[in-house]
This record gives sequence, structure tokens and C-alpha cells, in this order.
Amino acid sequence: MATLLAEEAAGGALLGAALIAAVLWASLSPGSYHRFVSAQVHIPSIPLSVVNDVGTLVANLVMVVFFAAIGLEIGRERSVGSLSEPATAGLPVAAALGGMAAAALVYLAIALGSGGHGVAGGWGIPMATDVAFTLGALSLLGRRVSTHLRVFLLTLAVADDVASVIVLALVGHQGSSLPLGQRLACAGVALGVVGGALAVRRRYRGVALWIALTGVLWWLLCQLHLEPTLAGVIIGVLVLSGADPTSPGLRLERRVAPLSAFVVLPLFALTAGGVDLVARPWSGNGGVIIALLGARVIGKAVGIVGVSALVVRLGFGRLPPDTSWRQMIGAGVLCGIGFTVPLLFAAQQFSGQPGRLAATKVALLAASMLCSAVGLVILMAFRPRGETRDSV
Repeated sequence: MATLLAEEAAGGALLGAALIAAVLWASLSPGSYHRFVSAQVHIPSIPLSVVNDVGTLVANLVMVVFFAAIGLEIGRERSVGSLSEPATAGLPVAAALGGMAAAALVYLAIALGSGGHGVAGGWGIPMATDVAFTLGALSLLGRRVSTHLRVFLLTLAVADDVASVIVLALVGHQGSSLPLGQRLACAGVALGVVGGALAVRRRYRGVALWIALTGVLWWLLCQLHLEPTLAGVIIGVLVLSGADPTSPGLRLERRVAPLSAFVVLPLFALTAGGVDLVARPWSGNGGVIIALLGARVIGKAVGIVGVSALVVRLGFGRLPPDTSWRQMIGAGVLCGIGFTVPLLFAAQQFSGQPGRLAATKVALLAASMLCSAVGLVILMAFRPRGETRDSV
């Protein structure tokens, strides 16, 4: 666990550096940045709507590694960690759904209230929490934050990442151009892949099969025009994991997690995070910026803490050990940090609207910085010893 924490902290710092580099590159030399991101890339048998340039290659193929990493980690925690207890696992999942719903509702309320009907379709952008950035910020507090709260945040972030990607798969992609028979065949084979993984997960101890299954499922999801990065999460969760260091899940995680933290996420930030600040993209796009700021800074925290309090009050869950309600509020604010999955949704929703997409990036950056600062200040006020839990 200590090694994973160190990797996440270093990965979060590298991710931030890549994001800053992208913004500087796009602002100082927008032409060369655009040529880099839009350089054509074609993969045989993969629809051009899925992969057609460097940007889509990273977002729809390379990012499978990132989603596989979080799938593997959540699978491990489900086997031997805090998620192995239903009462502990239920709270972060419920909180994630509450945060997603509240963020979407706040976004819609502000967007429609300000007359921005053209931006209302971006209601899914503020839903997801960024795993790497959030845990990287949390690691700055060291022992002030318990491992239990870290696992709670990991589970919450993974839950709303996955749920957000599912929403993106349902509403953000165009329908497949395949004939109905071929679509049904692809869907059947995809279900067969998942079923086969479930059948062999306790008997197969190698890792090659899981990599191959991820590739096959990714190809099938591309054909169906469903979010292909879901392949990483699905297979990652299904791989057998546990306390045994020779288990395929832990062996894969030791390889995939560093690759995700130090290569994949910085590459995604570099290709997706560039925004030309010199062009003042916020001009004329105040509606989407205000809506995103309100949704990320207020909606996420209110939804997460409110649903958590309701679940605990009703007796359907309990707070993580060594965690106070003050910490939960700080954690809820930190969950407003979001860039990775929100950008995937924004790229789908505002495709062909470069000004609005650039404004979205500015809003996500501003909201993430504000949530980081406020959340860390709240959590820093926590006294790690001698403090009793606040009452709900």
C-alpha cells in the first residue's frame, strides 16, 4: 500500500506537470500543438469515429491502461480490503451516485437559468472525480488522512468514473454503422468474453489471457460504438486478486499501475489538456464556465456529503474507521477535482465547437485548483489524534 501511495503522489505531480506543459504549449505555439494532437492515425478495422488522430488514439486506446489500473485496484480492495465488507463498500458507491446527480443538477440549473440552452447538453461533464489528481492531493497530508479514507475516496472516484463512462457510452457516441446482425454478433461475443473471464478467473493464474481478453473486448466495444475504455475496467475487476502476491491481479497491478501513473495519464493530459489562454476562450462562454464551477465546487461536495449522511443515518452504511464528518466534508470538496473523464465527455459533447471545448478546459482547471485548495485546508484542520467523531 505504501508503494502504491508513493506512486500515486508522484504520478499526480507528473500529471500536473504535463497539464501545465500542455497549456503552455497550446498558448505559446497553438499551431504546432494542434498539428501534434490532430496528426492522423488509422488502425485497420477500427472505425474512424473512434480513432482517427493522436488525440483520439490516446483517449480511446491508450487510456484503457488507466481504466485497467483502477479496475485492478478496486478488485484487490474488494477481495481483501475495505470493500470486502458490504457495509463499508456501500457508502462510497452511494456517495458517488449522489455526487454525480447533484453535480449534473447544479450544472443544468445554472446553464438553463442563465439562458445557456446550448450548453445544457454538457450536464455529464462535471460528474466524474479524477482519481490520480484527488489521491495525489490527498497524499500531501500524509498521516492526517487514514488509509480507510483514502480507500473510500478511491472507491468513490472509481465508482463515478465508471458510471460516468457508462453514461458517456449511452449518450455520447453515435450509433454503430454495422448491420443489425453484425451488431448483435459483436454484442454476443462481448458477453461471451465477460462470461469466459468469470468462468476461468479462479483457475487461470497467468496474465497473458487477461491482456488478450482486454484487447478483444476493446475491439468489440469499438465496433459497437460503446466507450471502448470500459474494457479495461471490466477485465481489471474480473481478474482474481487478493493477499497472495502471486495472484494474477496483483502481478498485473504491479505492472499496470506505474505505466498508468507515469506514462498514460501524463500523455493524456498533454494531448487533451492544451488550451490557448492567449485566445481568451472564456469570452462568450461564461455560461458553461459558471455552470461547471458551480457543479464541481458546490454540487459534488453537497451530493457526496448529503447522501453519505443519509445512508449513515438510515443505518445502511458507516463512516470509514478513523474518519470524522469534518474529513468527509473536506474529502467531498476534493472530489470536485476532475479532468480526465470530464474531458472525455466534453470532447464528445462539444465536438466541432473548439471555443466551447476550450472554455470547458479552463473551467475544469479552475474548479480543480479551487477544490484542491479548499479541500486541503479543511482536511489540514483535522487533528489526527484525540478528536472524536462529529455527530451527523
